[in-house]
Amino acid sequence: MKKIYSLVFALVTSIGFTNAQCTINPGAQPTPGVSPTAANLPCVERTVAYSQDLQVKIQDAGDTTLTIIVPIAVHIIVDSVRIDSVSGLPNGLTFSKNPNVLLGGGNGCGTISGTTNDPAGTYPLTAWGTAWLHGSVTTPIAFDTMIAMNGNLNQYSPFGGYYVVVVNQGAPCTHPAGINEFNADLNAALSVLPNPNNGQFAVNVNAGNRVNGEMVVVDMTGRIVYSQKLDVVGLYNTSLDLTKYSKGLYTVQLRTAEGVASKKISIQ
Repeated sequence: MKKIYSLVFALVTSIGFTNAQCTINPGAQPTPGVSPTAANLPCVERTVAYSQDLQVKIQDAGDTTLTIIVPIAVHIIVDSVRIDSVSGLPNGLTFSKNPNVLLGGGNGCGTISGTTNDPAGTYPLTAWGTAWLHGSVTTPIAFDTMIAMNGNLNQYSPFGGYYVVVVNQGAPCTHPAGINEFNADLNAALSVLPNPNNGQFAVNVNAGNRVNGEMVVVDMTGRIVYSQKLDVVGLYNTSLDLTKYSKGLYTVQLRTAEGVASKKISIQ
């Protein structure tokens, strides 16, 4: 099965992404992740042309939880990852990559380039596409199968927690503490019910510590369709109505100085 996927992906790569300019350097990123890290990525100066190559490595394995009847822990082998787009970039900046599809554990590269007039600030990135995974479970039932995960790929790509900082021309490049980190405690405190839903759903935050930041809902193109400032302690809940927006996958995020929490939702 893996060989078949690899042949198909090689064909797609040769047809659709022959114009990739960056050169892959496996030695620059020997472990899963991105080089330079978000905290070391040169800032983008407003109105100034920008071009920065990134070296990336895809993870080869991981674990997740699938709900069949009850939540079940699944061991994952990453077969391949195809990143179709990277959203969240300031207007005027684009992302190109080489190759189009990476095998699990494989290296690639990308380039962020362009010129932006967007306000100074921090812009978290989200990778969108498909990850082909080999999942296996031993208990409470046993199965071994291929799984295709579509949509937000930050869990299976190097861009989980990655961000770009825009500064005014001539200003010092300053990276905010914590914004590049996935905050497991904050993520555990965030829930969305029901999911899937018809566009009407509740967002709950149950945190023992203060949560001070911004809650946003982002569509698959990276467009923010809802946002509100948040400064709460303990239990907080609010009801959202996104029925006027198209059906599809969205992401609810909490963005704070202590890190980011993210939940994918499906509006049907």
